[in-house]
Amino acid sequence: MLEAIGKELRIIRIRNNLKLKKVADDFKLNQETLRRYENNSCGLSVERLEELLNYYNANKSIFFKNVCDYMHNLKLNENPQEQKE
Repeated sequence: MLEAIGKELRIIRIRNNLKLKKVADDFKLNQETLRRYENNSCGLSVERLEELLNYYNANKSIFFKNVCDYMHNLKLNENPQEQKE
């Protein structure tokens, strides 16, 4: 699931025309930390996730629907047999 969360965070940042440096500066984070959030190579707390979603003015319901859709599609691609049933 973390992969999907990071991927969706990156998509939202890009859709908002925000550079990694700008977001990192606004959160007083190292750019590499934010990059790791987006690449799922470090832990992201629920509190930080909520802060980022608020910063991006993202609809949380849509965000988590997109995450679930991504996970569902990933699972189907891993188990092509399920697609036939």
